Amino acid sequence: MIDRGIISSYPDVKIGVLVCRNVKVERVNPGLEDFKEKAIAEAVDRMGSEPVTRHPFISSWREMYRSFGTKPGDYRPSAEALLRRTLKRKALPRINTAVDAYNATSIRYMIPMGGFDVDKTQGRIALRYSVGGERFLPLGASEPEETYEGEPVYVDDFRILTRRWNYRDCDETKISTESRNLAMFIDGSGEIPREVVGKALSELGKLLREYCGGDCSKDIANEDNPSISI
Repeated sequence: MIDRGIISSYPDVKIGVLVCRNVKVERVNPGLEDFKEKAIAEAVDRMGSEPVTRHPFISSWREMYRSFGTKPGDYRPSAEALLRRTLKRKALPRINTAVDAYNATSIRYMIPMGGFDVDKTQGRIALRYSVGGERFLPLGASEPEETYEGEPVYVDDFRILTRRWNYRDCDETKISTESRNLAMFIDGSGEIPREVVGKALSELGKLLREYCGGDCSKDIANEDNPSISI
């Protein structure tokens, strides 16, 4: 799953992987809405008047973006972008119970997260460097973009799934209320301890089982365990 080129550059990266099958994704669930409100309150209390970039997990991802040639002020890591919007609006977006679950977990742990409808992917999901000029259709977009050479991307055997590691997901494999089998990823930089990734992974799995049902399995990919079966 994690290409050797990525591991060579970032040997301390660890990625939590959660696979859930036979789920029922709903538009909204009152219990999950309560959890989201608590996560928002915790984030507001934790950050106080401090800039988002002062949080060590957020700043570590900004440094990661700089290291692969992306300006974090122009293209923010997903956890930073979500946290900024949440603190400004005092609200999380309402997409569906699966996406809302990982968004709420993301702001609780300040870690980038994302997910795909496995039935819309083809072959193996991997994290690798782009060769450049690869087609990518962002969420909500009508026209595709092209990746740049050396950009970390999640891919399957057919398409780019996420640009700039975790900046934006693909529209074609997004999770919807029609999704039944999901794969979710928690991106831990070298500065984010493995135990924090593990806690976030466990909490996300608990939320999905409670609000989407199905059977979930989890693991953490890293230098010593780069490949996980999905």
